[in-house]
Amino acid sequence: MAQFFRSREFIGLLVGFIAILVSFLPYYLFYACVFILSFLIGFEVSKVLGKDSYYPTALTFLTGSVALELGIVASLLLSLYAGWKSWHMEDMLKGMLICIYAGLLPVFLLELKSIEGYQILKLLLFVWAVDVFSYYVGKNLGRHPMAPRLSPKKTWEGLLGGAVAGLVVLLAFHGLVGFVWSMLLIPSAVMGDLFKSFIKRQVGVKDFSGVLGEHGGFTDRFDSLLFTAPVYVFLLKL
Repeated sequence: MAQFFRSREFIGLLVGFIAILVSFLPYYLFYACVFILSFLIGFEVSKVLGKDSYYPTALTFLTGSVALELGIVASLLLSLYAGWKSWHMEDMLKGMLICIYAGLLPVFLLELKSIEGYQILKLLLFVWAVDVFSYYVGKNLGRHPMAPRLSPKKTWEGLLGGAVAGLVVLLAFHGLVGFVWSMLLIPSAVMGDLFKSFIKRQVGVKDFSGVLGEHGGFTDRFDSLLFTAPVYVFLLKL
């Protein structure tokens, strides 16, 4: 029994259940939860990049939640400060990555919540469908590696399984327009995973942290959600 509570399946279900509950919270509580998620992702990314200063994530998120345009300027200024302080271009670029990835991308979850609360739930279910079916189809049927340098376990068979599952969810929620949307949302979900994997391969870590067991850290768990949220907002506004 104890082994089950530490299993990938149980932790995945627990994280999913909490995420669904959060999606139904009033806006101000939802804002607080996304802020915490943004900070935790910023903390994890900062640590693997060898940066101890992860406060820019919080400042970028808070500024971006007021206006995305201000958040962009804030991320650039905070990145400039990081580079100026050490006088290294690499530190400026790392700061920019942390600010945009962990500080700005979560802001689009707030925008989804303000559009209509159920859109968060729809996006969560889509991302999970792609992720879960990619994993299990790839694990059981995968034969052809998709991007071995980035993610050795990713296969084309897994990608197909995840794409079909994601398409079914989009069709269920949005009808035939979901088929068109899938052409942007499915690649975004996959690229979110590969983007995270590139960072991990470059710094030589398996996961961003071990707080979620086999799922790694919060960055590992919510990578695809961060990448698909801006695209989903764009599509809803068309």
